[in-house]
Amino acid sequence: MRRVLIVVDMQNDFVAEEGVLSSEAARKAVPFIRGQVHRALQRGDEVVFTLDTHREDDAEFAKFAPHCVQGTWGQQLIPELKSVVAEHGGERVHYVEKNRYSAFFQTDLEEYLGLSPESTRQAVDEVEIVGVCTNICVYFTAEELANRDVPVRVYKEGVASFDEEAHHFALGQMQSVLGLEVI
Repeated sequence: MRRVLIVVDMQNDFVAEEGVLSSEAARKAVPFIRGQVHRALQRGDEVVFTLDTHREDDAEFAKFAPHCVQGTWGQQLIPELKSVVAEHGGERVHYVEKNRYSAFFQTDLEEYLGLSPESTRQAVDEVEIVGVCTNICVYFTAEELANRDVPVRVYKEGVASFDEEAHHFALGQMQSVLGLEVI
């Protein structure tokens, strides 16, 4: 069985106290997420880290403060997760740089998960998701998986948003509308 843990946008600009769009909720999720990455790698599963990645003139900056600009400290994966990858080795780790809410938009994620017709990889059997922001990038990536009929488990303790109300709404939508397992 091919199981993949997708860790959405756990980057300095979203998590570190000095991050442009960081939140306390994101920082509180770090120990759980770190544990999930450790567990996945230890049991032989794959881990995909999505990295929000923007050019300096990205149109998204009309909606949000400039963040995760390619090549900056803010765009980097948080140190707590880099250390887990270093501990276990990176052969089962894949990075997806994205510049939209969905990790599928103009990336190699569909091919990597074996979901595209031209993929040479075995199709993923199950996906687990953690990361930020629940109501934005986590939600739209989960929605794309649901549209491809992939069984998805979202860990409540492992997702967070700067908007608590939107966080809870998105969790409810993932469970009731998308039919995902939210635990």
